[in-house]
Amino acid sequence: MKALVEFNELSEVEPQFFKASFNDLYAGLKPICEKNDFDNNSIRHQPLEFIITLIERTPTVVKKDKTYACLKDLLESIFKIMIDIDEDIEESWLRPKEGYTLEEDEDDTNVKFGTGCVDRLVSCIGDEIMLPLIGALVTNTIANDSDWRYKNAGIMAFSQVGEYVDEAEKITAMIPTLIQHLAHPNPKIRYASAHAIGQLADDMPNDFQKAFHSTVIPALVLALDDSVPRVQAHVCAALTNFFEHATKEITLPYCETICQKLFSLIENGMSMLKENAATTLATCAEKTEEAFVPYFNQTLQMLSKYLTEFSQPEYKQFRGQVIEAITIICAAVGDEPFRAVADDVIKVLLNIQNNQTQVDNKDAQRIYLLSSW
Repeated sequence: MKALVEFNELSEVEPQFFKASFNDLYAGLKPICEKNDFDNNSIRHQPLEFIITLIERTPTVVKKDKTYACLKDLLESIFKIMIDIDEDIEESWLRPKEGYTLEEDEDDTNVKFGTGCVDRLVSCIGDEIMLPLIGALVTNTIANDSDWRYKNAGIMAFSQVGEYVDEAEKITAMIPTLIQHLAHPNPKIRYASAHAIGQLADDMPNDFQKAFHSTVIPALVLALDDSVPRVQAHVCAALTNFFEHATKEITLPYCETICQKLFSLIENGMSMLKENAATTLATCAEKTEEAFVPYFNQTLQMLSKYLTEFSQPEYKQFRGQVIEAITIICAAVGDEPFRAVADDVIKVLLNIQNNQTQVDNKDAQRIYLLSSW
């Protein structure tokens, strides 16, 4: 393991040293990547770290072969690692505990590592070469109906390409597949599809929204009714990413339906779902501005009560995000609607500042309060 780390560090400073023997190095290190019985997964990761670092520093080592045989083989090795995750889905993943944060998530490290590798390869090689290679592999893995982990790997890998695609048309063929898999029987596949849509919406701002809102948003709205809280929360995150880069004209037609669903999720969901739904609600208001006024009073009444409830430590993040949501919504609707409720909102925020955040310097509410003023 230590030797592999040293190789990786050397490749960063002296990549030319390895250039002439790149093919032999790859052939020698590949069996380590494909051995799946190590106690420490990092041992499998390090050879790929080394190879990809070399490619980043000297991309000609794989681009000079116009069949791109090495790149195809490398992607297959990456996908094999991404597929090597637990087949069983824990109840703690489906329904995380109250107060759960993503920082606690140690699940699927192989998937996260693999998506990072794909991202780096597209960045250094370019989408013209990498997109067809990834597309072929993604198509094959998503077509596998016998093991959900193949679909999961394919969808998660595809989520990384948006940052490097200059035209939305290049991914048009894949969008119906993502939408279809939002309703897949396996919750991890539904989660992966929501993740991919949210990532693409964030990485292809404006273009993705203009091209796909008419099909993507209705599908995400339906997915808000998912039976698994973890999936529902990620659908909220995908909607937030989408609306952050959408115009008022795109957002407004969906506003009423989405708001009603978000009200219910905030009211009845677990903490992670409450947090994400509150942020999505604020994003809708921010984009629709004065057109959000019809929903303003109901929204403010509903959110404000949570500033005097849910005082347990596991809900501090949620309460902080409610503070942020109220601030964004009040700013979005304009002076006149806010003026009518300003005194009440300020009193509640002052009460939290003076009585609840003084004890714990790490209280998440402190950061949101500072921003709100």
